[in-house]
This record gives sequence, C-alpha cells and structure tokens, in this order.
Amino acid sequence: METKDITVMKARKIYHMTGLLLLAAVLWLPFSCTKENFTETTDTRPNISRFLAEHEDYNLFAEAIKLAGASSYLDAWGTYTVFAPNNSAMQNFLQSEGKGSVGDLSESDVKDLVNLHIVQDTVSTGQFRDGKIQRNSVFGMFITTGVQNIDGESYFVLNKESKIIMPNIRTGNGVVHGVDKVFTKVTNTVMEEIEADPNLSLFAEALHLTGLDALLNQRVAEQFFSVLAVSNTAFAQRGFNTIQDLVDKYSHTGNPKNPEDSLYMHMSYHVLPDLKYVSDLAFSSSHTTQVPREVLLVKVDREKIILNEEEWLGQLEEGAEVDREASDNTTVNGVLHYIKDDIYIKQRQPFRVDWDPADQPELKVAGVYRRGGLSIPKGYFQDVTWGGAEGEQLWYNGTASGNMAGAAYGDVLEVRMRTAWIPWIEFKTPVVVRGRYKVWVGWRTISNNGRGNTIDTYINGVKLSRSIANQEYRIRDLPERELESLGYKKHISYNSNNYNCKMVGIVDIDVTDRQILRFETSTNQNANFLVDFIQFIPIDQEQIYPQFDTEGNAVYP
Repeated sequence: METKDITVMKARKIYHMTGLLLLAAVLWLPFSCTKENFTETTDTRPNISRFLAEHEDYNLFAEAIKLAGASSYLDAWGTYTVFAPNNSAMQNFLQSEGKGSVGDLSESDVKDLVNLHIVQDTVSTGQFRDGKIQRNSVFGMFITTGVQNIDGESYFVLNKESKIIMPNIRTGNGVVHGVDKVFTKVTNTVMEEIEADPNLSLFAEALHLTGLDALLNQRVAEQFFSVLAVSNTAFAQRGFNTIQDLVDKYSHTGNPKNPEDSLYMHMSYHVLPDLKYVSDLAFSSSHTTQVPREVLLVKVDREKIILNEEEWLGQLEEGAEVDREASDNTTVNGVLHYIKDDIYIKQRQPFRVDWDPADQPELKVAGVYRRGGLSIPKGYFQDVTWGGAEGEQLWYNGTASGNMAGAAYGDVLEVRMRTAWIPWIEFKTPVVVRGRYKVWVGWRTISNNGRGNTIDTYINGVKLSRSIANQEYRIRDLPERELESLGYKKHISYNSNNYNCKMVGIVDIDVTDRQILRFETSTNQNANFLVDFIQFIPIDQEQIYPQFDTEGNAVYP
C-alpha cells in the first residue's frame, strides 16, 4: 500500500507540473506539419474525465462534465478530444451568465457547455488546418482553428477567441487541450450574423430586397450556406452607396425577387449551397453557387485566396480577395466570409481552348517545364491522377528532339497506359466556357510491332464517341479539309510524320468551369501513350488552324 500511495502522489504531482511545463512549451510549439509528439501524463494514463477531475486547474469543467452526464463515456474506452476551459475561463463564463457556480446552470445549459467542447475523434494540434477541425463538436458546431501572434508569442486560437494554453495531453481514451476561454455558443443564422454588422448594411438590404434573406434565415438540419459578403466600403469602391444604386445597375426586370432578375442572380452568386470554410474554399478550384450552372473560381496565391481571377484573351481579369482574418464566422446554418471586392457573373461565349496537358505548375516550380525531363510519382500533380499500382509513374519529356521533335510546346507527357500498368489517367482542364465543342487529342504515334492500345476519352464521366489507336499515323496524302472531314488533322506546324490528331467527339459543356478529362484503356499492348496536345474548339469555329510550333506559338497558313 505504501508503494501505491507514493505512485499516486507522484502521478498527481506530475499532473500539476504538466500544465506549467506545457504552458512554457507552447512558446516553442512548432506549427508545421511535423510528426506530433504527444505529452503523456504518466505511464498508466487516466481517461479524460478522471484526468480533468484530478487536475486542479480544470476541476470546474470536470464538474460540468459530471453534471452533464458525460463523465460516463469520457471515462470509458473510446476516442475523444476535449477542449477543456481552465478554472479562470469557467469563472469568467459563470460570471457572464450571472451564476455563482456550475451547479447553478440549468440542465440544458450545462449540456450545451460541455458538448461545445467535445469532438468524437482524437485531434492533436499537428492535425489542425487553418480553417476548421474536420469533425464537428458533439453540440454540432464546427471549431475553427488558426495561429495568432499574441503579445509577441504564437498560439493556436480556436473560434477566434480561445487560446490553447495546454496542448496535446494524451489520455487513455483521447486528447485534452486546455483553453483559456469557454467557446461562445452560436445562435445566429447567417442572415442574422450579416444583419449584426453595420458595415454589411447595404449587402443585407440587397438580400432583403431579393428575398434571399428568408433562405439564409432557415434552420433546417444538414442544410448549410456559405456567404461571401461585400462590405459597404467595398461596394463604395465600385460606386454603389445605396440600394437604389444596385437596383439601377442590376435589376433589369423591375422585380428583384424574380430568380431571373439580374440583381437576384447577382446576390445569389454570393451564396454557396454548402458549408465552406476558408480551407474548403482553397481546397477546390471551383465551387457551385445558388445561381444554376454558375460557379465561382478560386486561385491560391501564397496566403491569398482570390475569387474569379482569370486570364482571358491574353488579359488578366483581377479577382476579389477573401479577407481571411475577418472570415470563417460560424453560424447555426452556415458560415460568413468577407471579400475585399465584389464578384460578378461573367457572361462568356464559347471560346476555344488550346491546351498543353504537360503545362502543370509543379513542373514549372521544379524548373523542368520545356527544358528537362522528370519522372512523376503519384501525388506529385495536384490536377492529374491515375490508376495502377502505387509506384506507377509518368514521365515528362520537356526537350522533345530526334524522332520526338515537333511536339506542340516542345514537350510530351508519357503515360505507360495499358491495363497491366496505368489503365486510366484524369486531368483537370483549364476553364472551358459553357457551350458545344469538338474535342481534339494530339499524340506522338508509337506502337509495338504495329500494334497499340485503344484509348477512350471521357469528359465529366461521359464517354466520347471515337476511340484513339495510339499506333495510328496521320494520313498524309489527303488535302487538309478532306482529312478534317474524316476527323483528323495536323495540329503541329513542324514537318513531322510522327504526330497525329483526332477529333474524339462532340461535347456539351453545361457549366463554365474546369472540366474532368479522362483517358482509359482496356488493352495491354507495350506501347506508351505520349500525350501532346488537347483542344476544345466550338463547333462553328475553324478547326484546323492555328497549328502550334515547339515554342507554343500559333501558326497560320
């Protein structure tokens, strides 16, 4: 018994010291994606409820856990993360509620308090992303994360209000993070959050006028909205100071509540029908909006997230930057963001896309684009994925010469495409404007004793009508217009017989966006697929010219 008592005393002493040691350690806490080293309390770790009850600076929250009926499962086997407010945070919370003790809280209030701070998963700080914790709390609210410099020191800050002061305590059934403020329970809808900010008064007035306020006030289970709000200041920069200014500019039907009205559509374009935090916006290059078939395009430039910035006809159309510091405001039915300029639906006519599929940003960063070669492992490209075994690689040849000479832009992307190696490969294309197009694929002919692979093309999951036989040479004894009528052409300007180009089908693009192009084969010949050039050309436009030289220049007859 003496040995056991000494062990318990040592363990408790360790618990007291842990908070002080970790508070000091947070000043050195690395915020990179390095492997997480958990701080363990003892060799025989207690479960969460017991740990908090025995840690004197967190016993008020431990009392709340007991009153809420959560101690039974927080002391049982499982995987949990608890963001535990320390006693000072709990006392401040009780004072703000006009309560003298935890026991003075109602049953529903104490349950809400506890459930706000529990996630049914183990989440260390090394798994945080600048946006939100991927799983919501037991209460149902997502917990946002970020790193802030406070009084010269860097801290993880949750929900823009609570610092982590004791991180990554590993217990027998999960993780505990000590925080210095109780999480605020969210009660506003997105619309109520907008109305609460005086600098969004014009934006709110436009939502009321169009009737979209009713949509954003709905409290329906699993229905969320993300709103990209424009401040009065940003509106003023565009010459809009009153609601009448917006009506005069956009309302072409005289009825802003009409879904076909331009003002209604303009405001709907600021609403995304899903829960999208800043990290979610950055993760995808496009997002659907409340306007049917109209998407929002996203670019990430270092720390900046920019909406609808495009290069169009050789001119850069500047986009609107997301105000990251002001954004990620959680509500009961979505999230509110702020943008530094207005965003607009861009009406486009179908426009040809001449695309070198090897034009990938990763090759430019590596310094090999059009000047070297590189083997490409899976996961290296953000916008290109392929099947086959994990070790299956692509090969980039950026100095096409010899019998490879003549490639458009002077490069090819080599895919070991056959059922035994890489049976399919998918690309995200550049933005293609809504319309009807002929799709052309140019490749370098290659065969295995005259035999090659049959390759089908898919756009957004729809198989196009004509297959590629990659051993096939271009017919060279027909006039170019006659050849075009057969669905073939010469896409390069160089006098080479080794490159062929085939019209693989006609496609209707329904949404102006980046599309998914997929090549797939069911054959297994030892003849790689050397992809050179891909074109989307509106069906009523010239199909043969321009051709392209090794520098990517357009060449006309």
